[in-house]
Amino acid sequence: MSNKTKDTAKSKALKWFAKQGWEVHAFQKAAIDAYLAGKGGLVNAPTGSGKTYSLAIPSIVSHNPKKKGIHLLWITPLRSLATEIQEAIATAANSLDCNWHVAIRNGDTSTKERTRQKKEIPQCLVTTPESLHLLLAQKKHDDPFKNLDAVVVDEWHELLGSKRGVQTELAISRLKHINPKLKVWGISATIGNLQQAMEVL
Repeated sequence: MSNKTKDTAKSKALKWFAKQGWEVHAFQKAAIDAYLAGKGGLVNAPTGSGKTYSLAIPSIVSHNPKKKGIHLLWITPLRSLATEIQEAIATAANSLDCNWHVAIRNGDTSTKERTRQKKEIPQCLVTTPESLHLLLAQKKHDDPFKNLDAVVVDEWHELLGSKRGVQTELAISRLKHINPKLKVWGISATIGNLQQAMEVL
């Protein structure tokens, strides 16, 4: 991404926050800058402070619609958060005039919706570690992820050091094999040792 393109994307992102009437927090600015610079990282901030938007917005404004497939993969260990995340990202994309389909893939996803996702690959997929592993075990599993730009692991403190956390790490390793330039981000509100948590991710 050229400096001019980065500046344009950053301007769009900051204008979006202003349009909502929200002050952009320092951590959000830092995350936007790092994301647009092609970096990964860990967003650690209090619940309800806008962590989702700190990564969803730069992803949306930097998306190249000519590149087909999943652009943003959002992993959450909690099914209960999936709909909330889906709605937040979809609403933001619509307000930025970005024609994104934001889909959910977990144990509750119907067969009809799974078939639809195969035919019409969403730009953003919200999923769980288990469902992601099932996706990566399918034939031609590389296809939807060839142009994957970033993976965000929500509630990383819930996964770190657990079996599901290892599942997530293995899945990310596979995704990075498909796309070595993949950006990896974590989100948390309660992690103590940030450096270690980020290195594991």
